[in-house]
Amino acid sequence: MVLNKKKLVHSEQTYDEPSFHVVYLGENGFPIGFGAIQKMILISKALISEGAAVSVINRKGKFTPGQTVEVDTEGFYEGIHYIYTSNDIYRPNSFLARNLQKIKGSYREFQYLRKIKKEGKLDAAIVSCYGFVHVLLYKLYASLLGFPIVYNYVEMARVLNTRNGFFTKVNDYLFEKLLIPAMDGAFPISEVLIKQFEKIAPGKKWLKIPIIGEFDKFDIEATKPQRDYFAYCGALAYQQVIEFTLKAYDQLPKDNPVDIHLILGGGTDDDYNKLLNFIRTLNKGDQVKVFRNVRHSEIPKHYKPAKALLIPLRDTLQDAARFPHKIAEYVASGNPMISTNFGEVAHYFKDGENALIAEGYDEKLFAEKMKFILDHPDKAKVIGQRGKALGLNTFNHFTYGPKILDFLKSLK
Repeated sequence: MVLNKKKLVHSEQTYDEPSFHVVYLGENGFPIGFGAIQKMILISKALISEGAAVSVINRKGKFTPGQTVEVDTEGFYEGIHYIYTSNDIYRPNSFLARNLQKIKGSYREFQYLRKIKKEGKLDAAIVSCYGFVHVLLYKLYASLLGFPIVYNYVEMARVLNTRNGFFTKVNDYLFEKLLIPAMDGAFPISEVLIKQFEKIAPGKKWLKIPIIGEFDKFDIEATKPQRDYFAYCGALAYQQVIEFTLKAYDQLPKDNPVDIHLILGGGTDDDYNKLLNFIRTLNKGDQVKVFRNVRHSEIPKHYKPAKALLIPLRDTLQDAARFPHKIAEYVASGNPMISTNFGEVAHYFKDGENALIAEGYDEKLFAEKMKFILDHPDKAKVIGQRGKALGLNTFNHFTYGPKILDFLKSLK
């Protein structure tokens, strides 16, 4: 993954001295990444637009040694200050070196927080992880230094099917029972998480921040593809959902003129090879195009020409609690989204009006929505534009700047 350093890092900033300072804690790899990193960027830019300052503290390196990543250990990205307190952006290969880096990064993280607090540049913190020990330390730092701490509540960790193992389960149980209630406030992303937060942290303040997007980045000219295509974007870890999508696509008529593009991130080589083997079993396997580890800056170029953008959600607590970031980017493209009538999608979208929504998590029902795109291209375009209009009114990141800043100030 290669980034343009001139666009990424700015050594000097020219904005007026901010009156409110926010730090992000718990995330690593800033400013590169999807989902969590992108939402962090957008919330930060929304706060900066209101005159606040934001710093993102990465306590350890994340990138693979040898990977070409032009990110300094400290700099600015689109006006957002960031620092790697480990003084290294790479994750060491050896077990000993990794743990020494964690110790160094954690120690220097606290030293940095103490320094900026003394300088009057630490008014609130947003925590974006669910490691019990790390968040317990952040709560301790907040108590010692005197600043409120808000939890970025975007998933229910204990129900994630990727978080298995005894110690992980213990971590997630203790995190939900002890640490979330200890937060000064929360930013739940869904109605399910609002109810959960009110249950485990009664009386604590919350502000719902749904998916948010930067819509102007999708106002580009679409390059006409050699063949029309549907697009699905997601992590390789969601293998079951990817296979569901491909099975639905495989039910389209034999003479289907539309390919399907899978834009995939994360996962292991074993995951990737397993997916390729599955694709070979499909009737239309030769029409499946896979794009792995696409840079986020290239995402609009993939979405803009697509006939439709696919995101089936399951009827599970995991999917009801989350609200995938890519939905905001899907609708920002102006193309129709195909999903299922569960979770937050059911709160915002209506079938045939601003999206195409299958009533159940059923391959046949999902395939019918894909076929609608093929049979009614003009109607599909109108639906896509209505989805974009909804997104501009509801998911535009700048509209949340005043709300977020007022919320953080109310906790002091």
